[in-house]
Amino acid sequence: MSDAKKTAPAQTSSVAKRAVDSVKGAPQKIVEHALNTAIDTVEKAVETDVKRTAKRAEKTAKKLEKVQKIAKAAETEAKRASKMSGSLDKESDSEKSIRVPGAKLKGVITEKIKDIITPQKEISFYYDYRQLVVLTALYFLIAAFFMLVWHCLMTVGMYNNPLLCVLSTGTITITVLALVAVVFVLIFPQKLAFINKDGIKIDHNEMLRWQDVDVAEEKYTSFITRRPLIALHLKDGAIKNYRLTFMQRLCKNNVFTPFSIPMYAMRPEDAAEIRAIIKKHCKYQDNRN
Repeated sequence: MSDAKKTAPAQTSSVAKRAVDSVKGAPQKIVEHALNTAIDTVEKAVETDVKRTAKRAEKTAKKLEKVQKIAKAAETEAKRASKMSGSLDKESDSEKSIRVPGAKLKGVITEKIKDIITPQKEISFYYDYRQLVVLTALYFLIAAFFMLVWHCLMTVGMYNNPLLCVLSTGTITITVLALVAVVFVLIFPQKLAFINKDGIKIDHNEMLRWQDVDVAEEKYTSFITRRPLIALHLKDGAIKNYRLTFMQRLCKNNVFTPFSIPMYAMRPEDAAEIRAIIKKHCKYQDNRN
């Protein structure tokens, strides 16, 4: 009996110690489990990010490889064309004109590569709003003046003169139509010029291709008004490729020419920008004096 009584408390104490040890170890296990879970999550996130970065780098490398292949092909084609042009020096001029020089071919391919990588933007220019307001007020005053003159002529009985009547009516009609046109442009802004890599479109005229422009001449409308404009002169025989409007036909033989840009109708910053763009696409002459 005494031995049983001694072993019973010993067993009880050992069970209690194990329970206490398990209770004490529980928080540590929880912390370790939480830390392991956090580390696994971070490792997975880093691994995912690394994979995405690797995919992006792979795509960029493929694009660079394509560009390098195009450049190599262009260089090879240019060398081949230059060799062909060198070997055909004894050919006639008509046959040489059919051949494309290596440098020109290389330039064309280079421009195409540039268009693929960094395509050129299309730019639109509009009439200066402030000048349109001033022009509207001016036409309104002119129309009011001619209406007053017409009223005075009717009052004194001079409207019986047929010639005077025709001149007065025509003048008033033209002035009123000009006023209506300016008001329309003021309410609904119209494009003065539209430019892209292929050419330039002025007002509602047909698109003028850069390859047909011989020289761009900047000059004044006259020595009195001194309003700047850029007249685009076409190469010989190129004008037959375009269908001219009524106004273009009227301006064909005067200072404006069929294709001209009224710099005076634009804001100064827009005029400077369109001047810089035209210089890049064709030969430019500044004849202002």
